[in-house]
Amino acid sequence: MKKRFNILKKSYLWIMISLFLGAISLFLFLFNAKYSEEFTGGVNISFVTTQNEETIQTNLENFLTNQGYTNFQTSINTQWEETQIKVNTSLESDDQVAQLSSEIQSFLLSNAVVSSTSDIIGQAIIGPSVGSYMKTSAFQALIIGILLMVVYMLIAFKEIRKFISPSILATVVVTVIILNVLVTVGAYGAWMMFNPTIQVDTVFIIAILTVIAYGINDVIIIFDRIRENMMKLTKEKTIVYGKVIEESLRQTMRRSIGTSLSTLLVLIAMLIFGTGVLQNFAFTVAIGVIVTTFSSIFLGGSLAYLLMGKYNKEKEKIS
Repeated sequence: MKKRFNILKKSYLWIMISLFLGAISLFLFLFNAKYSEEFTGGVNISFVTTQNEETIQTNLENFLTNQGYTNFQTSINTQWEETQIKVNTSLESDDQVAQLSSEIQSFLLSNAVVSSTSDIIGQAIIGPSVGSYMKTSAFQALIIGILLMVVYMLIAFKEIRKFISPSILATVVVTVIILNVLVTVGAYGAWMMFNPTIQVDTVFIIAILTVIAYGINDVIIIFDRIRENMMKLTKEKTIVYGKVIEESLRQTMRRSIGTSLSTLLVLIAMLIFGTGVLQNFAFTVAIGVIVTTFSSIFLGGSLAYLLMGKYNKEKEKIS
């Protein structure tokens, strides 16, 4: 009889893979991260033009350098008939950002990028004070979201505290969330490396919060099944925890994979047919769905099992 694949017996392998993926992902994101004007302050101008993107960007960067700007990032993107320029800066005052916007408009007119001001469809000016506020708010939203998820897990699974301590549950939840976020932002960092128009913006933060919620949902499903199976064994004198967790993982695996695949189909359609922020959101969440499926099945249960200290005692009993 062929032995079936055992998840918990390879617990250390899943944790090593998770650590490796997390480290690589963190490097990719930090090395390639480009923040939008929402976080740094800057100017966003949309207009109609016949000139190509590379020419506009090269001339604009030369213009800004000649004007004395030294710390800036530019990106340009055309969708349908509308071209959008983003200039991210770290200027000290809102007045300086307003002056930058005026100079960019002058550049567009003087270089015949637009024939008149009527070709400029719209513009957004974000000062450094607003950018700092947005960055702080985004960080706080992520931290609060993680803490609320941990609190919910501790309350929802109070019935299995005599089997698994709250500290273990909290550690598993936080670790799974961190891995899900790290791999997702790492993939986004790799995308920024190949596509200079992609930046970290509020849509990206919303996508990360979505990934956190989706990942916790997967963990809840699995730990809820572990809870159910352990409650059935409350009258047993001895419980082989490894068998309970392994069986619970197998019982929920098909559901987790099926749910993830159906979600991915929708996200792939959004990625193919969507544009702009919709495409960025779909890409980020799609990567998150893939990594949360891995972490909920292979990392969550394995980490809980090792933290319970049962691995060396029971690994020969797990079938």
